[in-house]
Amino acid sequence: MRSADQHFIGNQSEINVYDATGSNSVKLVDFTTNVTSGAGKRILITTHNFANYTDTPLVPDFTMNPIPVSYLEAGQISFEGDLAFFGKLWNLNYGGASYTGTTTGTTWNDGDSNFGPPFSEPLPSSSLRALLFQGAAAALSTTNLADYALTLGAATFFNNADTPFTLVATDSADFDEDLDVDGTELLTWQEGFGAAGGLAQGDANNSGFVDAFDLAIWQSQYGSSPPLTAVASVPEPSVLLLGLIASFGMLVVRVWK
Repeated sequence: MRSADQHFIGNQSEINVYDATGSNSVKLVDFTTNVTSGAGKRILITTHNFANYTDTPLVPDFTMNPIPVSYLEAGQISFEGDLAFFGKLWNLNYGGASYTGTTTGTTWNDGDSNFGPPFSEPLPSSSLRALLFQGAAAALSTTNLADYALTLGAATFFNNADTPFTLVATDSADFDEDLDVDGTELLTWQEGFGAAGGLAQGDANNSGFVDAFDLAIWQSQYGSSPPLTAVASVPEPSVLLLGLIASFGMLVVRVWK
């Protein structure tokens, strides 16, 4: 958060996600209470499942709805005031040229109100890395392309109390990522057996190779809804998750599938 009074978010603000055209908004979280600290602090917002992918027990500040899978390649995450008067206070546009919607917001946190051009890649969703704002807590936005970069390694998230939570990998036999493990995954494993590959080829333990260890994971998870692949922060239904640290002036985003 860029200033001391920005912790007064209760019943005043929300975070929404938009598709690649900047349309069809989905509300991720509506803040109904304040947080304790403001300037220089972060707010940790996760889905329920995020706790399965952190090195220490998770204490988020808010729980959010997951981002629809179809929105991960390109879209916009927007921190907005509840009243239309406040508009979009901070935008993260991503997906490069695949995002065709508006990139404008208000001048509260961006001098020319244009947060574009977008970050050049989709939201990270297949590793432990996260999309991290590169400026200081008090920095204004320039452009999403210049302001954001992927973390070098496993991302660490902080809640408003400054408690850190680092992402850790987990096993998943949900090779087609439809949030269940069934016979389809077995066929995928059989086709990939004995060769190098990733999740889509039947690698359940992130070893880079499809072998008998992956079959054992499939057997243990068969008939269930396993944790999402390689670390995560959040999702539930047929949507993924977004581990999100957001505020007026600083945003850290990680989505896992």
